[in-house]
Amino acid sequence: MLFKPTVVQVRGVNGELFTLTDESISGAAILLRPGAKGLDAPSFNVLADEYPAIDGGFVRFSRATIREIFLPLTITGSTRPEMMALKRRFIAALNPKKGLVSLQTTEYAEVGGLLVAETPRALTCFYVSGMEGGEGTDDGIHWAKYGLVLRAPNPYFQHPNRAQGRFQIIDVLRPFLDPPSGATPFLSIDGVTPGKGLGLSSDPLWVDTLDLENPGDAECQPRWEIRGPLSSRMSIVLKDDEGNVVNELRFTESITIAPNQALVIETTKGSQFARLYPAGETGDEYDPTQGDSMWWALDVTSDLWPIQPGLNHLALQIDKPEDMTPEQEATWTAANQPLVTVSYFPTFLGI
Repeated sequence: MLFKPTVVQVRGVNGELFTLTDESISGAAILLRPGAKGLDAPSFNVLADEYPAIDGGFVRFSRATIREIFLPLTITGSTRPEMMALKRRFIAALNPKKGLVSLQTTEYAEVGGLLVAETPRALTCFYVSGMEGGEGTDDGIHWAKYGLVLRAPNPYFQHPNRAQGRFQIIDVLRPFLDPPSGATPFLSIDGVTPGKGLGLSSDPLWVDTLDLENPGDAECQPRWEIRGPLSSRMSIVLKDDEGNVVNELRFTESITIAPNQALVIETTKGSQFARLYPAGETGDEYDPTQGDSMWWALDVTSDLWPIQPGLNHLALQIDKPEDMTPEQEATWTAANQPLVTVSYFPTFLGI
């Protein structure tokens, strides 16, 4: 494996996956040579102004620019037809007229003498140049060398799957099946760590606060999925460590969401929407051209705020009528316990 412990892969516009760091495969191969650039921190455009009459200046804003990646590659084969067939497949898979490619890296850590994979990080790119290259033959191995140049409109690496947080608590009440004393636990959540047997848990409990740990090192835009029952005005807020509200996603109107409905608020820049759908499975993808628009219910001054790296203190604030009798309050509470799920792609500056 080249560049151990990092594996680099490219998924082409046709879905075909090419591993660039494995020299153990038989037959033709695409190998990443030393000298790759653009896989760590992106370039930033920082706009700063000088003070007119005092020393120094101040920063107006900063933004990450389009990331450019350079990958020196060698395509090899034991025969020229074998090498040419792989080269043609790879070139076809990079065609920017047919779509974008995904560049994915996976880091491996050595644990107990074994290599254990971390969660992959990926970004979407388009091919620019570099596959013009030339051919040669050494000791019966046919090769073609290239300097592949890719550009990523979104300069940040992300986990390929969404992370989730839910305003619910599920308590384990008591063990159901424990391994015998001294025996190795038989159930593992990931196939690596020891298991803890089976346990009986309570029904999910609705809560209005959530501490969400974002493992990334850059902010990311969340998707909120709100399932009923709800029949009131509400806000989703971000609080600081002292409990003060620092960001609020507000509804200006009282809204009604049935248990079989889901209000989805996508905050990703360039693809934002707020629509009401028949509820599917939690985490399903929703078509932004379907459902009923709910922009009318959102406060136009409300910020579609991002999830910050580290610990985020989230809370739901639901308007509760005053002067209710205990019976009325019990009825109102039962009708206003929405299941809110936040999902996001943990985002990183580099591999």
